[in-house]
Amino acid sequence: MYCRSASAIILTYDVCNIQSLMELEDRFLGLTDTASDDCIFALVGNKIDLTDDYEADGESDGEKPRRGSASKLRKQVQNEDAIALYKRIMKYRMVDETHAPAADKMCFETSAKTGYNVDFLFESVFNMVIPLIVKKKANGPDDTVILAQNHHEKKTKSGCC
Repeated sequence: MYCRSASAIILTYDVCNIQSLMELEDRFLGLTDTASDDCIFALVGNKIDLTDDYEADGESDGEKPRRGSASKLRKQVQNEDAIALYKRIMKYRMVDETHAPAADKMCFETSAKTGYNVDFLFESVFNMVIPLIVKKKANGPDDTVILAQNHHEKKTKSGCC
């Protein structure tokens, strides 16, 4: 549960459960303290396939929905709620909104079950992260310690032993 040196952080909540968005902020906002200043944040509302807002293939052309998918849930978390949380994260991290990606471009709705928008999410984040990685590489080596390299001089024994 830690973000040091992460280039991107994807925070996920359930669109059918407003409590999941509130807990995301309460439990994980502090963990973002260890992230680098240029880390990209994405907020992802998952389980969109369970809501009225989602029309799966086959359901819109008059076919009967598959068993178990007839009762749709009411979407409790709107995209505006996620955008507001994204802005609070940027404020918490003291990031000027002009230096961060736009909130509406960093809030996604997906379905892990059907794959809806999952590729788009990862492609979007990937396309934002690559320039950051290239910039870091151009600025020189990072501040990590390579344990395989031994830079310590051997100490000579002194005295009686």
